[in-house]
Amino acid sequence: LKKAQNARAGPAPKLGRGAKSASRGARRMSFRELRNFCEMMRSLGYHRLVSMDNFRTPNFELVADILDWLLHRFEPGIAIPDDISTEAHRVLFIKSVVEKVVLKTGLKLNPKKLYGADGYAVKELLRLASVLYEAQKSVGDVALEPRGEDFALNSKLADLKST
Repeated sequence: LKKAQNARAGPAPKLGRGAKSASRGARRMSFRELRNFCEMMRSLGYHRLVSMDNFRTPNFELVADILDWLLHRFEPGIAIPDDISTEAHRVLFIKSVVEKVVLKTGLKLNPKKLYGADGYAVKELLRLASVLYEAQKSVGDVALEPRGEDFALNSKLADLKST
């Protein structure tokens, strides 16, 4: 009798995420990662306000703008294709950005996640932005450290100016 009931019941339900949660899960990202990314972009001086709602739905234009801006921070004269109007141009843009990032920083970004332009892209963008953020922070720390040589040089320059 039990075998007959099990046969009529159909296949066992799948464990894990269902169809609804799988579609939502593709856009999910850690709140902490998104908050850190927004703060890093503000401190790096990104010209546009990046809010946490920008990545709730895929936003390729914003991801492309951020990638372009970050790469120009690494090297101002870098040549990147800026046409993202078609799928082929977007793929070419992401491919060239990933290649340039590997050459400049040694950091391997996932192009599929970047092309998705959702929460998973934020994780990749965060990795790139954190390199610049740490560099900026270390330069700021060095600038705050007083050195005896600098003070001696400044006092000599002041003496020269006064004479």
